[in-house]
Amino acid sequence: MACAPGRIRGTGSAGMPVRICLALIACLLGLASCSPDEPDDPPGNGEEVALHLELVYGEDDLDAATRIEVETEVGDVLSRYVAGAFLGDYPRQDFVASFEDFTPRAARSAATHIEVMTGTGFEDASSVRASALDARLSLFAPPDGVLAATATIDFKFEVTQDSTTSTATLSGRLMLVREQGNWSVFGYDVELDDGGALDAAVS
Repeated sequence: MACAPGRIRGTGSAGMPVRICLALIACLLGLASCSPDEPDDPPGNGEEVALHLELVYGEDDLDAATRIEVETEVGDVLSRYVAGAFLGDYPRQDFVASFEDFTPRAARSAATHIEVMTGTGFEDASSVRASALDARLSLFAPPDGVLAATATIDFKFEVTQDSTTSTATLSGRLMLVREQGNWSVFGYDVELDDGGALDAAVS
């Protein structure tokens, strides 16, 4: 049974409506753009890809060390989320642990949208591999430091089930906050397009 893509939104740890955060992020994203460095060759069949993170706004007043630190820390959060939510050995059922880098409130919200936020909709697949993991990062960095960020994501996965391979795409935004030196996802506005191959949708 085919399904329509599901789009979901989550609220941050402090109860801040996501639409307020998105208004700020939309302004930031509209101010800058960048041409990413493309890899020389696309990954071969069966080869897992790494996260490609592009900093597109908010780095102008940061020194090189701070910029690298932020990119590394946010990249680690996104990579752990992808690995826990969509990759690993299939068939599988352990998806809730993928929200370990979410704030408590965001994790509870994401758990109610687990079929969009994770690969639970194709838990019976024989394999799931990442074919593209692209993220464009915008920072909220007032003079007292980098406080928050949004990652505009375009994650593509090849899902093999019943000897048929289809493409699933997770796209949208993950909002992150830095508290006591640690980054956490506090909100999201994403959709999962499974190509009509799976029966899972949240709207």
